[in-house]
Amino acid sequence: MSVRVPREEFEQMVERALAGIPGRFRSRMENLYVVVEAWGPSRDLLGLYEGRPLTERSVSDPFGQPDRIRVFQRAHEEMARSRGELEQIVADTVWHEVGHYFGLDEFAIARVEARRQRLRALRGRAYNQSR
Repeated sequence: MSVRVPREEFEQMVERALAGIPGRFRSRMENLYVVVEAWGPSRDLLGLYEGRPLTERSVSDPFGQPDRIRVFQRAHEEMARSRGELEQIVADTVWHEVGHYFGLDEFAIARVEARRQRLRALRGRAYNQSR
């Protein structure tokens, strides 16, 4: 089962995901734009960072083209079973691609994502216990 949403609604999910990036990171995100496309180069690709990670830049570098994060709507919709799950997958994808912008490789991103999942589970338990 997949979930389909209008393009505008998906773009809003991406905007909320970007707003959910901690401020200490968002404040350092410059010359970067995020676009939504229907499909990526392969049907299972959720997102793609295109650019030069911050860790590889120098103050002496000439000003270049903006870095870009592409988020592929249809791949997300194919993976999701509910709107809530779609929103979470979008948030995870945006976080993942922003990690690449900051110079994290796949291994480092996997560690960060595992930590985020543990924190999310802890928050969920704390919320359920407070009810």
